[in-house]
Amino acid sequence: MNLEELEQELDVIIQEASLKPHFRTWLNQAVEEVAADFHLPGLKLLEPHPLPVSTDKWLYDLPENFHKEVFRVRRGNMEPVALLRTMADLDRLDPDHDELGPQVTRAAAEAGRIGVFPKADDTLWLWYWRKPTPMERPQDEPDGIPPAFHYRVLIPKVVIKNFKLLQDLMVQPPHPSLAWWQEEYRSGLFGSPRGDIGMINFFARAKGPRRHGGRDPLP
Repeated sequence: MNLEELEQELDVIIQEASLKPHFRTWLNQAVEEVAADFHLPGLKLLEPHPLPVSTDKWLYDLPENFHKEVFRVRRGNMEPVALLRTMADLDRLDPDHDELGPQVTRAAAEAGRIGVFPKADDTLWLWYWRKPTPMERPQDEPDGIPPAFHYRVLIPKVVIKNFKLLQDLMVQPPHPSLAWWQEEYRSGLFGSPRGDIGMINFFARAKGPRRHGGRDPLP
């Protein structure tokens, strides 16, 4: 479903003309929150983002499209950089952050920034989970959400997030039970007793079973 179709579905559920201008914002917020709560494979960087670093500073802003979790860092020559868990680990390693070196050996990402040790002139390559591209045009579709789950995940998410407002402003709000919408959202994410597969299960199946050594299966 595209933005126009999702807005039409919300219009059927939320029969309040004064709220229509908010639908696009609500839908984009829903996509971004789902992306923050779960690892959406379509938002995982396959091609790394370059970050030039120098001996002038040790702390850098992460790219504008960064959403969460730097999971791999390499130097310009593609050798790995060790990722520390927190910025405090870098502080313990070099309290004054004044050590220089020929290349960065360690890094830590936190609160939208990445710190490096030691300071060096290089280009780092970063892999992380990027922000979803906002829907702006009527034909735009939710970034990172498979089509089968556009309605089942995003519509309940929007209603849940704005349920109090809808109750206050609407003469007859959508289904009066917040718990009902929460169950709809859970069903969209994890499946239902009816046998409907959920988005998270869909991703797990798409990855296939993990192998832990052993011989290749027979053809």
